[in-house]
Formats: sequence, structure tokens, C-alpha cells
Amino acid sequence: MKNAIALTAILILLAGCAVRANYENVLNSWVGATEIDLVRKWGVPQQFYETGGRKFLVYSSSRNMILPGSPPTYTQTVVGNTIYKNRVGGIPDQYMELNCKTTFELENEKVVSWRWTGNDCTAPE
Repeated sequence: MKNAIALTAILILLAGCAVRANYENVLNSWVGATEIDLVRKWGVPQQFYETGGRKFLVYSSSRNMILPGSPPTYTQTVVGNTIYKNRVGGIPDQYMELNCKTTFELENEKVVSWRWTGNDCTAPE
């Protein structure tokens, strides 16, 4: 059971690396784009601020996910005239909060760089 969980975790991490690379490729494609084109495609940013002649557009998202656990198994032990039911193993559901925050830096109304943080930054399919 523990080996299956470890293998699943490793596969998720490896898949995550590929997804992050794809997301960064999408973000790289926006370098040099105009602010109006970015807003047309990504929508109105959740936040923005200006400093030092630069503008920063911030896009963020969050959601919750439940990873289903596994049910326990049961064994029975008979002692005299009494049957005892014993619970063995099982994993409870796991709740995860997923989020992504992407910030585009603009100079002269053009994207010059980007930055992202979070565990749910994925490129659109």
C-alpha cells in the first residue's frame, strides 16, 4: 500500500514538471505582446500596480480538490463465543488547496517579463 502511494506521488511530481514547463512556454510567448492583447486573452487582472515606470498585472486563481482515500479492510478474530472485528489500513481523503498567481511586468505597454507562484499553474489545453 505504501509503495503504491509513493509511486503515485512520484508520478504526480514528474507530471507537474512537464506541466510547469508548458506553462512557462505559454508565459514566454507573451513577452513582447501588448497590454491590450494580454487583457483581451487573459481578461481583466485581479490586481495591478505601477512603480518606476513599470506596470504589473496580476492574475490569480484558487480551487479546492479532494483526493479520495482508500477504504480499510477488516479481519475477524474469534475468542470463545465472541467475534471481534478488526480494522486494518485505509487512507482518509486528502483535501488540497490549489492556487496560481501569475504576474506580468509591462514597460511602455508591452510585456517584458513574468513570474508565477503556486501549485496549480497550468497551460490551457
